[in-house]
Amino acid sequence: MALLKKGDKRAGEGGATVKSLRERAAAKVPVRKEGAGRLEDARKYIRSVINEMKKVHWPTRRETITYTSVVLVAVIIVGALIWIFDSLLSRLLQLIIT
Repeated sequence: MALLKKGDKRAGEGGATVKSLRERAAAKVPVRKEGAGRLEDARKYIRSVINEMKKVHWPTRRETITYTSVVLVAVIIVGALIWIFDSLLSRLLQLIIT
């Protein structure tokens, strides 16, 4: 296919120029409604979220219990350490002030 320049005629188009062909092509582009695009975008987003959730490795019941136990033990240990240091510092400050 040869490159067409402005004003050139295309064979089989009934004498239409390149400019008029561009205008026709631009006129055939469907106009998207404002709300329809957002609704379609929301649908695509939901579909992609569902597909990603299928790829997630969900822990078993046993793994969940193990992980929860580890977290609870860690929280108790850290809480005890904070309580011990708080008590020591409180007594130290009481000795300094009195």
